[in-house]
This record gives sequence, structure tokens and C-alpha cells, in this order.
Amino acid sequence: MTQALLTDRRHVLQLPFLWVIFILSLFPAALSVAQEEAAFDPIAAGAQLDEISEQLGAEDVATEFLTRSRATVVALDVAAAACREASTAERGRLDARFEPLADISEDVAPAIFDQRVEIRRLLDVAIDRQTRCNGVKDYTEVLLARIIATQNQLSQQFLTSRGRSVIVLLREMPAEVRAWPARLRSTVDLDLVGNVTPASLLWMLLAAGLIGAGCGIWLRYRFSSWYAAAGGDEMPVQMKYLFPKPLAEYSPLLLFGFALAGVLFLSIERDPLELAVVRIAVSFFLFGIGCVVIDWATGPLSPSARVKGLIPDHVQPLRLRLRFFILTLVASFVFLGTEWLAIRRVDPDVSGRSVLIFLVAFSLIYVLSYLGRIPGIKGRIRLVRYAGALALIVGILALMVGYQNFAGYLIHGVTRTLLALAILWILLWFGLVAFDYLATEKSAGAAKLRASLGVSERASRTGIGFMQLVADLVIWIGFVVYLIYVWDESGTTLDRLVELVVLGGAVGNIQLVPLNIIGGILVFAGLLVVIGWMKRWIDRRWLQHIVMERGAREALITLFGYVGFILAVLFGLTQAGVDLGGLAIVSGALALGIGFGMQEIANNFVSGLILLFERPIRTGDFITVGDVEGFVRSIRIRATEIETLDNQNVLVPNSELISGRVTNWVLRDTYGRLRINVGVAYGSDIEKAREILEAVAHEHPEVITDGRAPAPRALFMGFGDSSLDFELRVRILRIDRRFSVRSDINFSIDQAFREAKIRIPFPQRDLHLISYPEQEPEPEVPPKEKEDEGTRTGMFQLYDSITRSHREEVELPVSIDEVWSAITEIDSIKQWLAKDGEFAAHIGGRFSLSLRDGTDSSGRIDIFLPPRRMRLVVAMREGDELLASGPTTIEFSLSEHDKKTRLSVSVSGIPASEEWEEDYRRSVDRWQNGLVELHELLARR
Repeated sequence: MTQALLTDRRHVLQLPFLWVIFILSLFPAALSVAQEEAAFDPIAAGAQLDEISEQLGAEDVATEFLTRSRATVVALDVAAAACREASTAERGRLDARFEPLADISEDVAPAIFDQRVEIRRLLDVAIDRQTRCNGVKDYTEVLLARIIATQNQLSQQFLTSRGRSVIVLLREMPAEVRAWPARLRSTVDLDLVGNVTPASLLWMLLAAGLIGAGCGIWLRYRFSSWYAAAGGDEMPVQMKYLFPKPLAEYSPLLLFGFALAGVLFLSIERDPLELAVVRIAVSFFLFGIGCVVIDWATGPLSPSARVKGLIPDHVQPLRLRLRFFILTLVASFVFLGTEWLAIRRVDPDVSGRSVLIFLVAFSLIYVLSYLGRIPGIKGRIRLVRYAGALALIVGILALMVGYQNFAGYLIHGVTRTLLALAILWILLWFGLVAFDYLATEKSAGAAKLRASLGVSERASRTGIGFMQLVADLVIWIGFVVYLIYVWDESGTTLDRLVELVVLGGAVGNIQLVPLNIIGGILVFAGLLVVIGWMKRWIDRRWLQHIVMERGAREALITLFGYVGFILAVLFGLTQAGVDLGGLAIVSGALALGIGFGMQEIANNFVSGLILLFERPIRTGDFITVGDVEGFVRSIRIRATEIETLDNQNVLVPNSELISGRVTNWVLRDTYGRLRINVGVAYGSDIEKAREILEAVAHEHPEVITDGRAPAPRALFMGFGDSSLDFELRVRILRIDRRFSVRSDINFSIDQAFREAKIRIPFPQRDLHLISYPEQEPEPEVPPKEKEDEGTRTGMFQLYDSITRSHREEVELPVSIDEVWSAITEIDSIKQWLAKDGEFAAHIGGRFSLSLRDGTDSSGRIDIFLPPRRMRLVVAMREGDELLASGPTTIEFSLSEHDKKTRLSVSVSGIPASEEWEEDYRRSVDRWQNGLVELHELLARR
């Protein structure tokens, strides 16, 4: 085995994400092997393995052959395992069929005996196939162990091989210098396309270079003028200059290299990167890209800006050292070709390679030593800095004594690791910034992006936090896989990981295949996403056009979600390799667990299903359960959420709603009966009292008087201890408003009795002995002014009704007068809130606006105190009745501080009932988006 055949076998693993794609690509391959095991030929597989075994015994074994052979053996091992599993199952099935026919004689039952012979023949074929598959499986395991041992042996020989020392290389330097002209002539010996001549190519390169550099200089000048006009470095740091500024700074170098490389790539037929002259042209572009990355990574908007003391004291020296490091990497690419960072090379005794390895190591030590001077880094990442510097120093010493392979292994490993750490740092910072923007930004663009990702506004932080966790895990896993690839000197560790993922391993009597488990998780997660999308699509696109109550729609959607979840679990378990036949045992154990410790959970779950099917209560109903009374907000799998009149959310177990006594006030309709007990003093005119009670009831707008229900009626119930007892019975439109209606009627009764001089007595418990002189006439009670009917019947509903409000704020970089003009002048209002309309800015002034969200709003101005406060009263929509909670109001409050104005918009009086939920949501979205538009409008001014 010669070192001349040792090359870098790991070119297929150049990037971590390619490795991930490769693993995922094995997923359908594993399925196809399992499905097509009948096509597996154990005899042909054995012959193929024999050929590999024979070549392994040769003296000279190439690394490429070992790589290909290992992949082939792994594929045959997977196929043999599938074959063995299928043939074992087939043998068991045939054994079960043959056992009852084993003692059948030909004389007794010829037909059955023929069947016995056929089953025996099939059983022998299955046994033979099982034996052959077992042999192939054992053979692959033996060959796989031999290949791994050979790879480890070659790796050790490679790293311990010694070439020429630095002294020998210096002695041979004159001869190397004399050979440079011949090598240079070979680099310019180009295979040009068509009629392109060397002279024309030279002129094209000169023209392309001048054009590219000229365009770059023009772009840099234009950007500098634009940047200076915007305020330059004196202005606060702005995100829009994050990438354009460094790109514009190095645009001459980038366009110059891009133009030269483009001309050469179009003029040369064979692989251009094999020629040094092409790599020289590309190096200009690569060095420019490296400088752009350095300037960004050490700029005021990068994560490094948080490092204490870096900006502005240490940023320029650090950039100089990093550019020198990039220059050494580009020089390695120019002189060594596409394998410029390859750890293994065909001929390790190359003087130029030794020099470049030394320069890369020296530039890295130069950077690491300076990092310790920065205050924010001085006491941090010491392990990384010291370990990297030590490995580089050891590599330089090994290089001097002739161990070029070992030196390249250390120096290139440190280089790749540090580059990977830098990329990891940048990716994690990008992810943090991006997900923080999605979670906290209230702009219209962020809202649309969240909607496209399927994350609701309420659950934005939770959903986006989960996405960030998954993204960080993917980045870290890729980083770890890349580190294993870099420092795996034998090149077998990742192969073993692949084999472990694809083939799995036995844990007791269970064979676990990680690839199948990962596939099951992906299938489960994918089906959950699809089910969620289908639920939203069915609700919005289909059920909205069907005449169906809201509770029925929600029940159907919930049941669809349950069924979809169960199907997703079954498909995921099947993909993970779980035998669903074994679920019977699990189901039995689960039933036993339910019987002993999970009775309440099972009871609530079944009760939830009964509620969804039978629907004795629905979302939006007003119910009473024990001492809990309120609106049903949602019916979940374990409990039902009830919102009380005090805005408290109470979770009631579903079993209590099924087994207990529940009062649903609006199950069939919203009508209900109120019984109001009233007592009048003895001696009062009871006929007049009855008339007053019935008249008061008829005057209330919530009382049904049009014949749909029995009319209000006052009944004389009896003679009490100190009063004549009446009971007023009325039917009202909304039983959930009975408290406010009862209060209104009581107030009206008290006022009417006072006007009619009818007293309501109170119980008397003391005994008084008094004489009865001639009774003087009772002084008349002056009648009160008659109140407006709307006030008398509705003024107390406000206190017993539930309303919702929201408040939005924004800080604007302009004076308070400019903000006041923007919210009171119709021309300005049209630029950020409304499409069209009118707005009269004075007390009592009317407004009528067609808003951008497609709705209309009108009303009057109630309070107008420029330039600090204004309140709008929104008129009722056409066809709506007066609400007990009163009208909706919009109040603007302005305050000024440090040349900035804070604008607060408070929307109040939106009813908290179910039918107003959409109005509340629309109001929140309208003012959140409107204030963002207002901020951008005033910022542009």
C-alpha cells in the first residue's frame, strides 16, 4: 500500500447541509429496499462481496476504492437485513400452515396431501432464502469491519509519514525557482474556444477589467454621495446600510474580479479552475467577498458591536489582521487549486504547500493573539483561543521537521473550525434577530409574514419560539457534524454514524432504526401541519357557505382535528417501524391504567365527545353550572371554558356538565321570564299599583309586548306581614341581560310609585303603643321631572353590561402640533387611515370616513381640546338598536417630551358578546396598522 494513492476521500462531504440532504435521501431508499426485497439476489450479492474481499487483500488499496466498497457493503447489508426479515416472516407463516398437515398420508386424503407437498416445497424455498440472506448479512458485517480497519490503518500511516524537512526544502529552493518559468508557461497554455486567440483574450481581459473596475468606482461614488446626503457617519446606525455599505466599498475589486473570471470561463473549454490564471482572476473576487464579510462582521450593526471595547478602538487593527488571513487563504487557493484546504494531498513533499500552510498558521496566530487585547473578549472564549493557538504552534513545529501531513491536519482543522465558529455565530445572530422581529414587530409586513407562517397573533411568541428552537437545533447539529468531518482523520466516523442511522441497532429484543424514527416524526409533524391547514380551509371556505350554527361548525372542526391527529399518530408509528399489531397489548395496558388512575381524564374526554355530538351547550350560550354563571367560550377535550360576568375565565370539567345540573338559558331561544316581587303598603290602591307595574313593564324595550310571548302581568300574590305582595312577571328578549333589565324596572317602579304616592313599606319588628290622633293629610311629594325614556330604561344597563376596550400607543419624532394636524385634517387622515370621507374638527362636528380595512365609521366629536385631547362618539350602525353599554368611543391623547410626541388611541364601549368579537378584532388591527402608517408618514416628512 503506497502513500501515492492516498487522497482526500471526503470530497462528498464538503458542506454540512449536503450531508443532511444525503441522510434524508436515504429515507426513500430504505423504503424501496424494504418494498423490493423480493428482487434481492443473495447469490449475486455474495459474488459481489467476494470480489470486494479479494481486492481488499491486495497490497495497494486506494482510499476511493475503500469508500466505494464501504457504501456498496452497507447497501447490501440493508438489503440482506430486509431479505432476512421477510424470509423469516414467510417461513413462520408457512410453518403455521404446514404443522396441521404434517401427519397427512397420501392414501387418506390425496388432495390435502398434494397441498401438503406444495406447502413443504414453499417452506424449503423460504428456509433456503433465509439461510442465504443470513449468510450475506454475516458476510457484510465481516467485510465492513475489514474496510474500517484498513481505513484506520491508512489514516495512521498517512499522518505519521515524514517528508522533507524545512532545511532540505530550503536547499532545494534554487532548483524549484529555476523550474518556475516552465510551470508558468504551462499555466498560460490555454485551450481556447472558437476563434479566440491569446492576443484577443488579452485585449478582452484588459477591457473587461477596466469596465468592471470603472463600474465599481462609479457605484462606490454614488453610494458615498447618497450616504453623505442621508447624514453619513454622524447619523444613528440604520439597518438599511447593513449590507450595501461594505458592498459599495469593495465594488471595484468585486466587479474587476467578476469581469476577468467571466471572460476566462467563457473563453476556455476545459475545466477553468484547474488553471492558475483563472484562479488568479477568481481570487480578486474572493478577496473582495472576504473583505465585505469582515467589514460587516465587525461593523456597528453586527453582533460584534456588542463586544465591549471593539468599536472604535480595536476594529481597524482587527480588520487588518483578518484581511491578512483572508489573503493567505486566497493565495492557497491560487497556488494549490480547488483542494486548497484539503487535509490530504497526493504528494506531501511540496515546498509551496509548506510555505502556504505556514502563512495560514501565522496569520491565524496573529488574529488570535490580538483578540486577547479586546476588553470584551479578554476574559472570554479563552479555551478556544488557547487551544487553537497551541494546535497552530504544534503544526508549525511539525511542518519544520517534515511532518507535513500532520501539520496540514492540525492547521487546516483549526482553520476550518474557526471559520465554522464564525459562521455559527453569524447564523445564530441572524436567527435571533429574525425571530425577534417576527415575535415583537407590530408592522403590517410582520403581521403578514406571521400569517403566512400560520402563527396567530395571540400565540406568536410561543409558535415563533418553537420555530427558533428548531432552527437553532438544525444549525448546531450541522456544526457538530461538520466538526466531526474536519477532525475525523480516518474518515470513518461519519460513515459509522450513517450506518447507525440507516441500519440501527438492537436494544434488548427491539431493533431501533433512527432513520425510520426520524421519518416517523417528520411524517407525524407534516400531517399535523396539513391537518391544521385543512381545518382552517374547511372552516373558511366550506362551512361558511353552509347553513349551520356556529356550535355545530366548531364541533365538526374539533372532531375532524381529533380524527386527523389519530391518523397522524398511526401513520407516524407505521413509518417509524412500529408493529401496529402490538398496539393491542398497549391498548390493554392503557385501559388498565385508565381503570385505576386515569378515570377522571377518560371521563372528561368522553364527556367532551358527548358535548360535541349531543350539543346541550354551545359556544356563546349563557349557562349556569353550580355557582358558576357566564358565557361558554370554548369546549375543549378536557374542560369547557366559561367567561363569567366579572370577566373571569373558569374551566369546568366536562364531566360536571354531563352528570351535573346545568341551566342553559339560551338553548332553544334567548327569551326568558323575570319575576319581580314588589310590596305596597296596606291601604294603597291595589288596582292602581297593578296598572303601574304593568305599564312600567310595557315601557321597557327589552320586554316582549308584541305577542311573541305572554304580555307582562302583575299578580296579587297575598297579604304579607307589612305589605300587600305583588309579583310582576315579564318575558324579555335576552335572558342573559336579566340583571340590568331587573334593575331598570325596579328603578322605574320606585319612581312611578313615588309619583302616584304609593308607598313601599319595610318590615316592622318593634311593638309600639301609640294613640291615634286625627291624621293630618300627608304632604305631597313634588313630582320629579320626567326623564327621557332612553335614559330611564338604559342608564343603569351600562354598569351591568360587559364591554371591551383596547389602547394603542406610538411615539412620533415630530412636534405635537404636527401630530394634531395629522389626526384632525381630512387630507392627512386620508394618507394613513381612511380612503375618503369628511371630518369637521370642532365640538359637535360630524365625521364620516371610509376606512382602509373596508368598513365605514361615522359619528360626532364629543370632546375637542387642541392640541392635547379629542374624543369621538361612533354612531350606531343602521338597523342596530341602542346598546345597554352605550355608544363606542375613540379618544386621542397627546403628550410631548424631548421633541417627540406620544399619541395614545383608546377605543372603549365595544360589547364583549360573541357577535361583537369580529368588531373588536377589526378595531385592534385597524389602529395597530394605522399607527404604523402614521409613524412612517410623519417620519418621511
